[in-house]
Amino acid sequence: MKFKILLLLPFVAAGLTACHDELEETVYSDLTDDTAFTSAENAQAAVDAMYAPLQQIYRDPIFQANDGCTDVCFDAGVTAFEVLNDDAIRTSTHLTTCWDNFFQITSRANIVIDRVGAMDEALFGEEYDKAQMIAEAHFMRGYAYMQLTDLFYQVPLVLSSDVDVKSKLPYANINDIETAIETDLKAAMSLPETYASHDDAGRPTLGAARGFLVRLYMRQAGRMRLSGGNADAKWQQALTAVNEVLQMEGSVYTLQPQIWDVFNPDTDATLYNNELMFAIRANDNITSAAWDLGLMFTNWDYDMGWNLFLVPLHQYWSFDAADQRRSVMLVTEFPNVYNTADNPAAASYYYAPASLADVSTVSKSNLDASGNLKPGESYGTIGELTNVFTRKYEYHNSFKYTYRTKNNMPVMRLADMILCKAEILNEINGPTQDAIDLINRIRSRAFQDDNHGLRLVDYTSKEALRSAICDERAKELGLECVRRVDLIRMGLWKDRLETYFAGIKAIADMKAQNENKPAGYYDNDWRVYPTNLTDNDIRRYMPIPKRETDYNPELLNARTF
Repeated sequence: MKFKILLLLPFVAAGLTACHDELEETVYSDLTDDTAFTSAENAQAAVDAMYAPLQQIYRDPIFQANDGCTDVCFDAGVTAFEVLNDDAIRTSTHLTTCWDNFFQITSRANIVIDRVGAMDEALFGEEYDKAQMIAEAHFMRGYAYMQLTDLFYQVPLVLSSDVDVKSKLPYANINDIETAIETDLKAAMSLPETYASHDDAGRPTLGAARGFLVRLYMRQAGRMRLSGGNADAKWQQALTAVNEVLQMEGSVYTLQPQIWDVFNPDTDATLYNNELMFAIRANDNITSAAWDLGLMFTNWDYDMGWNLFLVPLHQYWSFDAADQRRSVMLVTEFPNVYNTADNPAAASYYYAPASLADVSTVSKSNLDASGNLKPGESYGTIGELTNVFTRKYEYHNSFKYTYRTKNNMPVMRLADMILCKAEILNEINGPTQDAIDLINRIRSRAFQDDNHGLRLVDYTSKEALRSAICDERAKELGLECVRRVDLIRMGLWKDRLETYFAGIKAIADMKAQNENKPAGYYDNDWRVYPTNLTDNDIRRYMPIPKRETDYNPELLNARTF
């Protein structure tokens, strides 16, 4: 394989807002086996190229695969992911994008580890840090295989750049893959705690490496518990790892004062806030680093977004009204962006129903008691939202029609680790005040007071507190691409999806009732969802893309769950 194939895009690194200026005139697409890795500059280009695939993954593909098939995300088109239709999912471009790009990261990381690792130290001088380059590559390879196995459970494992690209490899054993992930993350422990320049803000750090070890050990422990094994030792490993992360709080990481501060794209202070441990970043002033993440989550009538990912009404209703994760972070009512001050009679406004009982009644609020229009009102003045949407990736470009946004995509943040420790403590000891206190740290920020905390007396079993932590993670981390993984680890995938599907039926029934339609009028709104879920359901994971199984029949073999 010529390395020119793998070094085409060193300056489209989604994780970085800029690369080394002196490299910009080098034509890296002309590099071959004979000319690559002869200077620190093209070694750095190979490192930077590892990040390029992230921009394709962290658009709609990863959200479809990790949130769109759960109870925290609703796609306006009711996609194959949401109804768990494996036959349709396996031909989806969203899924092949995840497969292709995570494997591109592993391939590019292998090249850095092998080829940069073999370069003479004298080529690097003082400006370039060879050891850090290798550490970044180990992190990115471990991270990519963690994501691949979160998505597909078993995949082929390749840990060398010396491989025939036409090889048709079988699945690796999950234990072998996880051993490789652990080895890579430990090899990344020499990464710096922070970077001096915002230009490097998307690169992995020591905290990120520690954090992914936490997630790895928790995933292993959850799988052992679900299979009936004793997971105590693995939970203890997770506790040691999470304690190492949380020891960095104060000196490196800080829980932001308000939840909006984590996501606000308007200031450098919030864009580079130190709750973020690993994030996919963009800069709306640099074409190669601009992306359209904000458009995916914003209603057109609100701010001219594409309205692809929405929050289900039942998730909105699960929040306390005083919770800023609802009052600030969810858009539940808004005026039409096209409203004009000189034509107030034509202005329109949208509301979400406040409860199940209010479904299909909101738009009637511009009518009087007799069902006639109120003075100055017109039909369509008030519209009812059938879902709400998040401000985590809010688009701020009304009437500019630009794809350039500067929203961060948090892959890992401190709040996640705090809730992880609460979960770990509960799995080791059952409900304790220490675990409750950790959850309440997140709730205190969400409510901006200490009056809405959980109480230990209300949780008398490990299962009860696990369920509460699961709900808290949905509120705090919804639409951050961890929900499906959480549900699998906690053994609550079937329970939460069945509750979600039942909620869709309840909305359909209430809609018919409030519109004086016959019973069953909206049955098609819920009958598309499956009714045959099982605890060990293969649909918890993504199917292998059909293109891959067509090429490599080895991948048609059953994965061993």
